[in-house]
Parts: sequence; C-alpha cells; structure tokens
Amino acid sequence: MTWGIKAEASIVILILINTCLCGPRPVKQVTVPGQIILGGLFPIHEAGHQGTCGNIKADQGVQRMIAMLFALEQVNMKRELLPQASLGAQILDTCSMDSYALEQSLEFIKSVMSSSEGVVCADGSTASYQHQPIVAVVGAAGSQVSVMVASMLQLFKIPQLSYSSTGTELSDKTRFGYFSRVVPPDNLQAQVMARVVNALEWTYVHAIADTGSYGERGMDSFRAAATDLGICIDGDVVKISRKWTIPMYKELLIRMKTQRKARGVVMFVDEDNLKRLLNSLDTLIMEGRSEYDGYFWFVASDSWGIKQSVVKDLAHRTAGALTIAPYTREEKGYLDYFRRLSPVGNVFLEEYWEKMKCDEIEDISTFGECFEGKNLPLKQESYVPFVVDTVKVLATAISRYIKQICKSTAFHHCSLSTTGFNGSVLQSHYRNVSIGDDEMPIIDLNGDGIGRYDVFQLDKNGTYKKVGKWRANEDLFELNVPYVRRGFIRNGSSNEKPLSVCSTECKRGHYRAYQDQTCCWACIPCDMATSIVINETSCKECPIGQVPDRHLSKCVPIPPVSMSWDSPWALIPSIFSVIGLASTFFVVAVFLKFSNTPVIMASGRELCYCMMTGISLCYVLTFFLVSQPTVPTCALTRLVMGLSMSGIYAAIITKTNRLARVFSPESARRPRFITPKAQVMICLSIVSVQLLGSLIWIIVDPPGTRIVFPSRTEAVLTCKATTSHLLVSLLYNLILIVACTVYAFKTRKIPENFNETRHIGFTMYSTCILWLAFGPIYFATQNNFRIQITSLCMTVSLSGTVALICFFAPKIYIVLFQPYKNVRTRQSAVGRLVNQQMRFMSQLTYNPDGCQTTGYQPMSSNPSYRPGSEENSHGSAVATTIQSLPPTCIEQLVSNGSLKNDTSGTSLTKKLSLQERKISESDIQSATQMSDVRRRRPSSMHIVPVTTKINLTNEGSDLPDLIVCEEVEPESPTQVELLLEEIAGDSEATFL
Repeated sequence: MTWGIKAEASIVILILINTCLCGPRPVKQVTVPGQIILGGLFPIHEAGHQGTCGNIKADQGVQRMIAMLFALEQVNMKRELLPQASLGAQILDTCSMDSYALEQSLEFIKSVMSSSEGVVCADGSTASYQHQPIVAVVGAAGSQVSVMVASMLQLFKIPQLSYSSTGTELSDKTRFGYFSRVVPPDNLQAQVMARVVNALEWTYVHAIADTGSYGERGMDSFRAAATDLGICIDGDVVKISRKWTIPMYKELLIRMKTQRKARGVVMFVDEDNLKRLLNSLDTLIMEGRSEYDGYFWFVASDSWGIKQSVVKDLAHRTAGALTIAPYTREEKGYLDYFRRLSPVGNVFLEEYWEKMKCDEIEDISTFGECFEGKNLPLKQESYVPFVVDTVKVLATAISRYIKQICKSTAFHHCSLSTTGFNGSVLQSHYRNVSIGDDEMPIIDLNGDGIGRYDVFQLDKNGTYKKVGKWRANEDLFELNVPYVRRGFIRNGSSNEKPLSVCSTECKRGHYRAYQDQTCCWACIPCDMATSIVINETSCKECPIGQVPDRHLSKCVPIPPVSMSWDSPWALIPSIFSVIGLASTFFVVAVFLKFSNTPVIMASGRELCYCMMTGISLCYVLTFFLVSQPTVPTCALTRLVMGLSMSGIYAAIITKTNRLARVFSPESARRPRFITPKAQVMICLSIVSVQLLGSLIWIIVDPPGTRIVFPSRTEAVLTCKATTSHLLVSLLYNLILIVACTVYAFKTRKIPENFNETRHIGFTMYSTCILWLAFGPIYFATQNNFRIQITSLCMTVSLSGTVALICFFAPKIYIVLFQPYKNVRTRQSAVGRLVNQQMRFMSQLTYNPDGCQTTGYQPMSSNPSYRPGSEENSHGSAVATTIQSLPPTCIEQLVSNGSLKNDTSGTSLTKKLSLQERKISESDIQSATQMSDVRRRRPSSMHIVPVTTKINLTNEGSDLPDLIVCEEVEPESPTQVELLLEEIAGDSEATFL
C-alpha cells in the first residue's frame, strides 16, 4: 500500500516538474549565493481566498525569513561552524497554504535533478536548467504545510528541518523519514497544557482545534493526557477551518456560554483562525453582550504563544489567557541586523517596506530608520531563535559531513561538490548531536526537538508574563498558580477561585453518582453516622460496632462509653446518695445516743437497725451503678441491689405482720414470735432468701462486662446482666413491697397509739408509686443508658429516703426538739390503756322503752368536777356524774341491771362477749410502776363473760371518767390483755 502511494505521488510530481520546466513562470523568491544551497519555506503571506495569497505577515513571515538571512550571514562571516564552504539559500513563500507550498517546493526538486535527460517539453524540445542542488530545506512553519512538503521531499531524499512545525503526525518516521525539527512535537505540548489545566484544578474544559494535522492531532494528544489526569471535554471537540465566518464564530461562543458548564477553553488553532475567533468575541461584547467579557479563560498552544499579532487591539478581551511556547531566548544581534537591513534586492522586503509605508519618509534606506521615523516598536518574534538554530544545526552537520568525506581536501575539489550530499547521512549528523561541545543536543534520535516549554499569561496591557515552565529531560513542571488565578479575575479583588468544572466537589458525607462523563456527577448523601464513602462513588454501611472515621474513608471500632462522674447524670444521684448516707448515719447516731429513752425503746430498735442498714445500702448502690463497669462492681451491684431493698421491706413486713396478728379478731390467744429476738430472726430469714438467690445467680452466671449498642453509633460498656436478670433480681423485692402494702392496708385501723401503721402505709404507697413510675421510664429508654442508670439510682435512693423520712423523722424530731414528750405520761398506764383500747365504751345509747338517748358526759364536764380534788377520787364524784343523768333513764338502767349500787361504789355494767379473766393487783402494780407519777390503784377489776357484768369499782381509784351513752361493738377480745402484757413486759407499746 505504501509503495502504491509513493508511486502515485511520484507520477504526480513528475507531471508537475515537466510542466514547470517546459513552461516557465515567474516565482517570487529570495536567493542568497553560496557554494551549498539551503531551501527556505516561510509563510510570508496569509492565506487568501480561492487559493491566492493574502496580506503580508510581518512576524511569522518576514521576521523568520530575516532570521534565516541573519543566520546565513553569521555562518559565512564567522567560519566557525562551516569553514570549508559558504552557505546560500533559496527562500520561497508558502502563503500559509499546503497546496501552494507544495507547488512552490517543486523549485527545490528541480535543483536535485542531475540533468534534463528524459524530460521533453510539449514542443519536443529538451528541458534545461542550471544545476545547483538543494542540500536541505529549512521549514515549513505550519504542520499541515510541512506534512505536504515532507511527503514530496522524502521521494527525493531531501532532508527537511522545521523551525515551528509541531504536529504529532510528523513524528511518524515511516511516513516522514527525512523530516526533523528543532521544536518539540505537539504531544509534549499537549502534556504541558494538560498539566496546566490540572494545576488550576479544572476538570471540565471546552476544546477547539483546527482541521488538519496540527489541530486535530494536537487535540488528540491533549485528550489522551487530560484523560490520564481526570480532565474531561465539554461536549465534542469543535473543529474549525479557514472557511468559518464571523457569524459562525459568534454562534459557537454563544453555544459555549449558554449550553455548557465549562469556562476554560483549550485551543489548538493557528494564528489566522485565532484572530477571527477573538475578533468575533470582541464583536459580540460590543453588541451589548457584556456577560461574555472575561467569561472565557483561554489556554492556547504555541500557535498563539507570545505573538503580539494575535492579540493586537484585543488584549483587554483576552486578559488572563495562558499560552504555551517552546523555550526560547533573545537572539543577540538579530534586531540590529534587522534595523540595518535594506529592502533592495529582496522581493518580500520590498513588499513589506511598502506595507509599512516607509517610502513616505524621505532619505531613509533601512528598516531601522523606518521604524524610528514612524515611532513603532521593533520586537523579536518568538520563533526567530528556532530559525537561527535550524540554520546552525544544518551548517554544523554539513561541516561534519565534509570533514568525514573530504578530509583535508577543499570542498570545491571534493567529490561532494559534484555528487551532492546523501540526505540520510546528512541527517545522521544533526540528530541527537549538539551544536557546540558544551551544549545539549536540541534534536533527539527520532528527529524531534527536546521538550522544553514556557508558560505565559497575557495581561490587559498586552504583555506576556512568564508564569511557568516544563522541561522533559528534567521532569520539571512549575506554575505560579496564585498569580495565574489573580490574572483571571478582572477586578483583582475577588477571593473566588476561578474554576472550570462540570460538578463541584461533593460535601463531606456525599458520594458521586456519575452521569455521562466521569467529570460530571450528582452528589448523593450518605449516612455519615454509619457509612463510609468508597472512592467517592458509593456508600458502604459499617458493621455493628463500628463507625466511620473523621474522613469517612474507613470503619473504626466505636470506643465504648460508660457513666462519667462529672456528668450530671451521675453527679446528681451521687450527691443525693451522699446526703442520704449522711442522714442515715445521723439517725443511727441519734438512736445509739438515745437508745434507752421511751420513744427509741418503743420503736423496736432491732428492726430499725435492720431498716437503716438496708437504707444505707440503697444509697451505696448508686456508686456501684455510676462507676465504670468491672467484674467486682458488677458483682457488688447484683448483691447490693437485692439486699438493700430486702433489708428495708423485710423489717417493714415483720412489723406489719406482727401488728396484724396482734390485733386480729379471729383469735383470742396470744400470737407467737412477737418478741424482739423473734422479730429479728424473721427479718434475717427473709433477707437470707434474697442473699441466697443472688449468690446462686452469681455462681450460675458469673458477673462480667460486655459492650452493647443502643444505637448504630453508640457503644456502652455495661455489666453482663440483661434487663430480664434485673427483673428477676427485683422480683423478690417487689413481692415484699406488695406484701408490705397489703399489711399496711389491713392494719390501717388499729388503735391510735399504734399509729406507726400510718407511716408504714404512707411508705408503701409512696414506694409503689415510685416503682410504677420507674418501670415506664426504664423500659422506654432502652437506647439511653444514662437515663436508665440515673432513673434506677434515683428510684432505689428515693425508696430508702421515703422509709427514712416516714419511719424515723418523727422519732428524731421528738427526741431532739420535743424531749418533754420522750417520757412516761402522767396518766395511769392502766387507765390510759383502758381509755384508748376500750373505746367501744366511749359512747353508749341506751333507749329502753321511753328512756331517751343520753350523751357522753365525762366527769370533767360536770360542774362539780374539779381537777386534782380529793373528791374526784371517791365514789361520790362518779355518783354525782351518774346522778346527772335523767331520772327515768337511771331508773331503767337500774331496773334492768345495767346500773346498780353496791357497797364498794358505783358500777357501770356492759354486756360483753369476753372470756373471764382477772387481772391481779401485782399485774396492775407492775404496770403502774412504769409511770413516773404515783397513782392510787383500783382494788379490783373484772372482765366477765357475756352473761356477767364488768364491775368497775372506783373506790379510791383514778379510773377514766366515762359515762357510756351509746353502744358499739367491741374490737378484739384480747386487745386489753395483750397490751397490758406488753406494758408490763416493757415491750413495744407506742405512746405517739
């Protein structure tokens, strides 16, 4: 296939040559005489319409041509690079068109033909020409032109060395084996542009390229480099050509602004199309579209570089643009050579002289005088040094070639002067070879220039500022990013980072849901509490017991927490427990100090100490619960939780059970196990059941710690026991509480002097309310261990506090603040007992056949009654009281035997269903001796069966002043009996 293409090209070229040789036509060219001729191709003119040449190009064309003339002069004058011969040149214009350049390059082909033999003109004559072959060609400028010219020159093995063709296609030596260049290829330039975009943190850019080798291949290289760096193209690459008009460019700019998201614009566009694009932008803004002013940020290839011609009168529209240019230098002596140069004898300079209108100035002959006369600046074009390097490289290679072949023989006597140079051998002398001994090679083995680029930024005044560089051989890339970003901001004061992106970075805890390209995505939130973000593309839920780290990149174990002492949840119950313990110790101290006083003795000291032990443990339990769980604290929590409350309620149930049995109406016999010692044994037996159960629990299920997870984000260090275990532990105490409450209710109506039962009832009712409130709070807050622990602490502590206040506060108050009540009362013990425990005689209604109800009339209400008088101790006082009853009632009472007079005094008789029992004088005496006040005793007292009468003889006695006026049912057959025995035995009678 390759040979076919070459054959076809050869046929076409031979036809063109035959046409040129046989029909000569004038060709605009510049020739420089010399022994060795170099060809030169420069874009002296712009491309015109329909294949014609346009306006002259001062920078890319004229200055580069002058640079070749300057380099030839340097080589021929100094004789250091090529001492054996002189260099000449044949310089042609390409008019920036590949087809025109190919036609012009045929002039070079003519020179290499050794004779006109075989070439016959149309009229039958033989073609003729002067033989002075072209050794090598300098050029061309544009890559597309070089591709066309190189294809032809390769057929004739003429080396071509370009000063600015950077197209990647030209690196293919299978197609362009005789093409080399001193500038690096576009694939390296594309890498620099991609690194610039990446350094600016842009991920989404527009891409515009010329049609042809330079633009399309350069953009392909950029896309490949950009993809590796995660940079995307907004839409498709826009390909423009020389046929585009201003309206087409304006439509492109509008579409880029309204339908796309990117603001950065990467361009591989030649100089002419760049001018048209930027002029279209300026026209759009001038038409009132001010939003386009400064909207686009350009990153352009070396076709823009640092050329003033591109941005002439447009710098204010393109300020901030970044351009890439091969590393260059200021060529010494070049501007001086340009200034002293005359246009005479140079067809292109004469045309340039006319364009500059230098002939309007009289008496001038050089360009320097013209520029000075018109006050125009003269600046070196950026590719001038590359033209000079190209000529010097060829001169060095030719010199080495001559030395190799001719040795010391002069060139005009050497065979090379007649046979010509071998192009393949010649290019081997400049590929990967340095010009000087101390310099690095500027062309590699593949014929490409070494990758060295500088990055420039254009300011609003049209000045290019160097802001970065890239060196391939050093793997060095530098970019002054802050300066570049400030250059994009027009007002110079905004802190906003100029970004060209499709989608902004997702917030922490979001992942990317990619759309058409990897640079565009939607941000989807993750559950930051439980999930990590995998490569910013998905969420992954952490396993139970783990949470995301602070970067949401991996799952880490949740550090377990426990109650902290400085937390209010622990501090409040702890303070409450300290106060409770102090109060309990205070009560114990008071009991110990006043243990032999009547109030303390009557309270049942032994059971009180049991209760206070349980109350203390209720407060101590708080400190175990709020401490960090360990094996010892968990074991103590199990023990103390059960023992604390069982100690309280075992004592209470023992008390209430004894009272219930004492005042039970079902039995007249004395109850068993009511002595203090028996009561303590019963209490300890009840507590031992709880202790035994706790010990069995500890053995079967040894205490320990575990980590629980109330929620996905919280780990709690707690004891191994579960909620069901807690319920089992509290079940026994709940049974005790219920039993105590039942007994408190049953004993609510016992005699007034035993009103400790009221305190028991209040305690148990309050306790029930506390635990009923605790249940919903505890079980409704399963996910908040702090509330659970605090509520448990406060419930247990309040249970102890209620018992402490209700049982002991009244006693402590009397002992400390009302000591006058902490003594035996002045009234006779027997009289008080009879008065209080036989209240069934408090009122009597006797209404037999017309005897009206009479009211209660105590002796103290009698007008003749005087407290403390002797008369109150005799039967006359009682008789007086009885006589105050209505006469008819007294007669009826006497007639039916309810009231009678006998020799021992006045007696009141009441029918009772009681067993007969006589209380001896010794029993009465032992009871009355307990009083601090001496009393006179009754001579006898009888409690008789139903058929008999109670004969209360008050002879010389101090019995209660009672007149029974209303009959009520008796309470218990053994009340008096039992209470008297307790009094006589100094047991637990209650005097409150």
